[in-house]
Amino acid sequence: MKEIVKYHSFRNERGEISVNLKSLAEDEKFRSEVVKEIVNKVKKSNHACVLFPSYKPHCSDNPLGKLINEVALSLVVETLVTGDVRKIRDVHSPVNEVIIIKQSFKTGTGLKEQIEALRKMGMNVSVICLVAHSGAALDSFRYANGVSIEALVCLDEIPYLEG
Repeated sequence: MKEIVKYHSFRNERGEISVNLKSLAEDEKFRSEVVKEIVNKVKKSNHACVLFPSYKPHCSDNPLGKLINEVALSLVVETLVTGDVRKIRDVHSPVNEVIIIKQSFKTGTGLKEQIEALRKMGMNVSVICLVAHSGAALDSFRYANGVSIEALVCLDEIPYLEG
């Protein structure tokens, strides 16, 4: 999957790796790999509620939105929630474990708030990100927040990009 992301990546004017999310989202191989990876990871957890906090059905500036919808449609889970984490309170079946599926991870500021809100409701929380800007930042977030978090691709693990 790193090679696919590499093809859609470039170094910006500050020398940081950036991804053209629109072209990445249109890459069929990437889409199928993401769906397969997420489905396999979610299958390992019994009875977890899957939460897509970033779901915005009418948002035009969300290039990975269609892919997130594909992932949601491919999952066979008892409970799937989209939008605000507080919607979990409306779920009729008991929820103890939540897997948050994030499009990307940069700093985790909003994610930290979501995790805290879910923990206040008594939930065990884990996170899967499609793309993380930095593996070190992801590790730091994991340690600081005591949460299981992983990314399918970390941009800083992509071999050097020309340009």
